[in-house]
Amino acid sequence: MSTVSLHAHSDRRNSLTSTAWEDIVGGLFKSELWGRMAWLDVKRRYQRTTLGPFWNSATLTLYTVAVGTVGAGLFHQDFYQYLPYLISGMIVWTLVSTIILESCTLFVSGHALLRNVRFEYSILAYALVWRNSIFFIHNFLVYLVIALLLKPQLIGFTALLAIPGLFIVLLNGVWIALLAGMFCLRFRDVQQLVQTAIQILMLITPIFWRADDLSGARLFIFVQMNPVYRLIDIVRAPLLGVVPSAASYVAAFAITAVGWFLAFLMFRYFRKRISYWS
Repeated sequence: MSTVSLHAHSDRRNSLTSTAWEDIVGGLFKSELWGRMAWLDVKRRYQRTTLGPFWNSATLTLYTVAVGTVGAGLFHQDFYQYLPYLISGMIVWTLVSTIILESCTLFVSGHALLRNVRFEYSILAYALVWRNSIFFIHNFLVYLVIALLLKPQLIGFTALLAIPGLFIVLLNGVWIALLAGMFCLRFRDVQQLVQTAIQILMLITPIFWRADDLSGARLFIFVQMNPVYRLIDIVRAPLLGVVPSAASYVAAFAITAVGWFLAFLMFRYFRKRISYWS
């Protein structure tokens, strides 16, 4: 059998679809499959533990209280205002950063499936995002407890704006998973670069400090031009009783549109090579 025939046979075997669009849409409608995959993965990670996924929440609680106590003094903030600010930012940052980091191994860890099972590749991306959504829900309970104890007035109708903001973040999570998954599968060194970038982003993004603490060029670079900050802001601001700025929504929509455009182009061009790279 010729090399071309082998490649054609492999493409038919590893993918149910012939186009990137069919893969993305077809995978989306198989919610029962990727939802089940995500839930089983959560159960597998915390098998034989007492708290299960709540271990993440417990760790986040201790971390936030410790850092919040010190940070309130360092930044001369009122503890009752700073801690809700910190935890609301941390739960969104944890969601975004974990999606980015896990995207680097999306296709690497799924190489057995890629080579032996016919399915839409996008299913792996949807499962990854939904799995981290489950963790977000658990972590959100930490925010609720802290907000109710320290500043219960934050829980109001404005907080409902966090729901569409969260949807936008998750929508971005899918294209990030596909794009980062392909790049890290093809170029394994990219994963190390991403891990380093995440550590730096955590410090230069307004999570521990407030955006208005900066001015001039620093404000423009680290806040206004920071895409991660914009995604965090459209979820965090409502949780603090503030309507997100129009600039944050415009930036978030722009990030979503440009990100999906680039991810779709790359996915359309390289999708058939994923099984070979794995």
